Amino acid sequence: MASGNRGIHLFLAAVGVVLVLGAPPPASAQKGLKISVADDPSLKEGSPPLVLVEIADFQCPYCGQGVREVLPQVGKKFIHTGKVELIFLDLPLPMHPHAFKAAEAAACADEQGKFWDMYYELFGNQNALAPDQLPERAEAAGLDVTAFQKCLAGKKHDAAIREDMRVAQVLGVTGTPAYVLGRRIQGGDKVEVLDVIGELPPYEELEKRINALLTAK
Repeated sequence: MASGNRGIHLFLAAVGVVLVLGAPPPASAQKGLKISVADDPSLKEGSPPLVLVEIADFQCPYCGQGVREVLPQVGKKFIHTGKVELIFLDLPLPMHPHAFKAAEAAACADEQGKFWDMYYELFGNQNALAPDQLPERAEAAGLDVTAFQKCLAGKKHDAAIREDMRVAQVLGVTGTPAYVLGRRIQGGDKVEVLDVIGELPPYEELEKRINALLTAK
């Protein structure tokens, strides 16, 4: 009887979590949403017909795996050939104590036109992202370290990072990495969501979904 009561309590606790946090919407509910990507870093050649939004946390090991194993293949086949634009959106998770500051560091690097250099430096050194190690990351990425430290101390990009987090919440994304496929809406800075992948997929799966959207009429 005691074990039965324990099971009931666990069930009620789980229901309580869902009621408080809200269950993420299904992928079908996310399609058609329009999200702003005005201030988010972009990597592209020309004017690609498709957008891939990477939602990630610099301290997340699966995000690092995606950067090492999946995105290079996407880059070679789709980004550098002008078929897909890559956009980065921050979702620093509470479980990762250095993730938010690392996101600020990347935003400060973007001020110097070196977001992607810092992106690879941060993901390549995920065990060395403590605040006192970030100037070293900045130097390795080729930044003006003095200007970088001034930017980081000013916390000027906090609001933009929190806006990224809000967008992720609207999409129902609660973990990282996640990938959003969509199309830019002409004449603005918004992307219409076509597909959402809420985990790290094998490259073959991501390739399949990209090709399906590229060939869709």
